[in-house]
Amino acid sequence: MSRRKISSESFSSLGSDYLETSPEEEGECPLARLCWNGSRSPPGPPQPRAAAAAAPTPAASAAAAAATAGARRAQRRRRVNLDSLGQSISRLTAPSPQMIQQTLKRTLQYYEHQVIGYRDAEKNFHNISNRCSYADHSNKEEIEDVSGILQCTANILGLKFEEIQERFGEEFFNICFDENERVLRAVGGTLQDFFNGFDALLEHIRTSFGKQATLESPSFLCKELPESTLMLHYFHPHHIVGFAMLGMIKAAGKKIYRLDVEVEQIANEKLCSDGSNPGNCSCLTFLIKECENTNITKNLPQGTSQVPADLRISINTFCRAFPFHLMFDPHMSVLQLGEGLRKQLRCETHKVLKFGDCFEIVSPKVNATFERVLLRLSTPFVIRTKPEASSTENKDKVMEVKGQMIHVPESNSILFLGSPCVDKLDELMGRGLHLSDIPIHDATRDVILVGEQAKAQDGLKKRMDKLKATLERTHQALEEEKKKTVDLLYSIFPGDVAQQLWQGQQVQARKFDDVTMLFSDIVGFTAICAQCTPMQVISMLNELYTRFDHQCGFLDIYKMRIGIHSGSVLAGVVGVRMPRYCLFGNNVTLASKFESGSHPRRINVSPTTYQLLKWEESFTFIPRSREELPDNFPKEIPGICYFLEVRTGPKQPKPSLSSSRIKKVSYNIGTMFLRETSL
Repeated sequence: MSRRKISSESFSSLGSDYLETSPEEEGECPLARLCWNGSRSPPGPPQPRAAAAAAPTPAASAAAAAATAGARRAQRRRRVNLDSLGQSISRLTAPSPQMIQQTLKRTLQYYEHQVIGYRDAEKNFHNISNRCSYADHSNKEEIEDVSGILQCTANILGLKFEEIQERFGEEFFNICFDENERVLRAVGGTLQDFFNGFDALLEHIRTSFGKQATLESPSFLCKELPESTLMLHYFHPHHIVGFAMLGMIKAAGKKIYRLDVEVEQIANEKLCSDGSNPGNCSCLTFLIKECENTNITKNLPQGTSQVPADLRISINTFCRAFPFHLMFDPHMSVLQLGEGLRKQLRCETHKVLKFGDCFEIVSPKVNATFERVLLRLSTPFVIRTKPEASSTENKDKVMEVKGQMIHVPESNSILFLGSPCVDKLDELMGRGLHLSDIPIHDATRDVILVGEQAKAQDGLKKRMDKLKATLERTHQALEEEKKKTVDLLYSIFPGDVAQQLWQGQQVQARKFDDVTMLFSDIVGFTAICAQCTPMQVISMLNELYTRFDHQCGFLDIYKMRIGIHSGSVLAGVVGVRMPRYCLFGNNVTLASKFESGSHPRRINVSPTTYQLLKWEESFTFIPRSREELPDNFPKEIPGICYFLEVRTGPKQPKPSLSSSRIKKVSYNIGTMFLRETSL
């Protein structure tokens, strides 16, 4: 057998690198062979089998076997941790219907190889296949009748029922062992420790799923008896697991600890609810004996004294070393009490205490009697201190202690070693204790310190979350203000100029070849102001600009005063702290003079602007003379000025100026409107 390197992460205490392969793993399902070609008749001899053509090729069979073996090896190499330990034990103590079905198939498969070759295969296995046909289904009620099925099988094959029952238990354990070998090897160093470790792992599984132990929760207790014998108690057994326990114990000893043991189920009238029938008992008891000179119990080191007088530690030292321990006798009288529990109870030194007066058992759900505690020695215990009946202040200061009950046969008493169930320093001090009351060797001290560190980290995390929320709100407000500033810049300057100003860049002046400028003026505004009150002037201007803004909205332009001329200008930004976008050039002056040369309630249009608008049939132009042009109008530009009349035709949501023949870019420049146009 090859030996592989053991990983340092393995918790296995014995031979986790030896992976055994049982002979059953190479076989096929017996029911699949019984149901060959859909019939219930058994197959013929291997040589003349008619269905050989349909059989898989040797290469395919080898590949399938290799894949199956690889899957089994991957399962065996599962990482060993607390969750995997609990899941493996839970699978052993509460099997699924599919697992029970698989166990039954492997049991039949074993006897097919061992017995069928020497008996009338056709007759016997035809009856077995009819009786066990339910295995092709997953009916829970039929699967629970495993005992009856195996009894019928034993009668047909002429075997003892106990032999088949034992084999069923071995196959049941082998299935779990094949899937969780490393995990099961890590449970205990001896067969006794293996079964005594079940309760703690089952308790962990229940705690992980938020469940609590009940009076019907399964429990195991394995005790050492004289003459290298173990006694295993299985309380509230699962019907299938209890049926398979004989074989499970043998398989566990052989597979994990290389032990050959003899197992016998006995009746225990003290623990059974019905002593007449062990099958109806709420506790199954098994005797495990050694065979072939194998030792299944622990041996004390050579030279160790068993005389109590030779104990080299005093009671006071023991009480200081284990401050949360207590010791009580069969009458539940407290014989010994640790310093921590004594501070919590505030009892007198020489006063005799009763366990029931000072403590109550929280978990497991058992009565506080000496006999009941003895039956749950392998279960973690949680006890709670009772407050004084006359005091109302101490009701909130009760303390829970979690630990282990240990039987002390020298004095026929029970020793409880525990640690307080606290994870915060405030909880400890609130019960009148201090950190120094927790011994250094107790992991509870580390739990409390880690809890305080986590508390500080949680406080820092909360402050960081609040600061993050404040920064997010400030950032959002800043983004809103930035958006307002950007919108304002884009309403005053061209887009590229606004972007350069926002980024703090220097804006270079540029020339626009075709620009239409419009100036507007209110005729007689000075006389109007002299005859009206300031509020009337403001109201008039507000209404005028409101209507003007509404009309400009159709043209996608901004605030302006009237005056129209088209030509080239030079535009740029002037100033740094208060930048202004200004236009320079003779055409700006001409646009202003075209406005001043217009008549009241008329729109004076220059020749260059007329060339841009004459293709629009929705406008009417009234020609004027050449003499109406401004004095400094270039003589090389032909044409005359025109009056622009109202639009003709039906009203449009937008005027025809939005024609694709005209490219327009509009800007709001102080009191003047600038439109860049080109044909």
